[in-house]
Amino acid sequence: MKNFTVCGIVATGLLLSSCASTTKSQVKHLYECSEKVHEAIEKYKKKRYSSAQFLLTDVIAKCPGHGSTDTALFYLGKSWLGMKKPDEAKLEFDRLIQSFSQSPFNEEANYLLGYSSYKASSPWYLDQTSTKDALKKLKEFMETFPQSPFADSAKACIDSCNEKLARKEYEAAVFYEKVAQFDAAIVYLKNVVETYPESRLVPRAKLSMAADLIETKRPAEADAVLEELLDQNHDEAIAKKARTLKLRAQKKP
Repeated sequence: MKNFTVCGIVATGLLLSSCASTTKSQVKHLYECSEKVHEAIEKYKKKRYSSAQFLLTDVIAKCPGHGSTDTALFYLGKSWLGMKKPDEAKLEFDRLIQSFSQSPFNEEANYLLGYSSYKASSPWYLDQTSTKDALKKLKEFMETFPQSPFADSAKACIDSCNEKLARKEYEAAVFYEKVAQFDAAIVYLKNVVETYPESRLVPRAKLSMAADLIETKRPAEADAVLEELLDQNHDEAIAKKARTLKLRAQKKP
């Protein structure tokens, strides 16, 4: 009976020793995770983006569920931006938003998701699906965080996206004008004016639309477009061209 008791005590002691060892290992592991994230942030601040990414990727892989995972994802995304790789940055910000909705980085991550999408979008002369996607994300950010300190930057990105989309429509109109398809050109120019009223291309679009309306024997419509342009425009060069077109419209039967 004594032997059994002693064995029980020894076994219990070994179990407690094992538990204590495991606890110490866990504490050490958690401490190392935080330290690695801190080290990575310091590298990020020094623009050593590749080194920061190596550490952050390692933390995300080895410290699942750790309290600094959202921080690691946030700085991993920012490191990709620092390396001018917005497509990769988008993935990290999206992971952060989807997995850590209560993270203190959530608001900025939402903005940076839109910003990364904008930076990754195609130039105006290519397919504009990516630009429309960026525009959607940026507008969602503005709706969710209307008072955000990043709102002005988001608005600037939205304006730039709209300008690209307007340019795509305007250049399509120019193409149709070159092949004397004036009715088709008018459709695209109207879309510029009505869909992107803040675009800097609007005055030129109205001038071109008026000229195309004259070519298609619709001088009264052309005159109305030019009157509106003269009322709203303060650029003398544009106004001079508008007045010249008005004379043409008046002479057209």
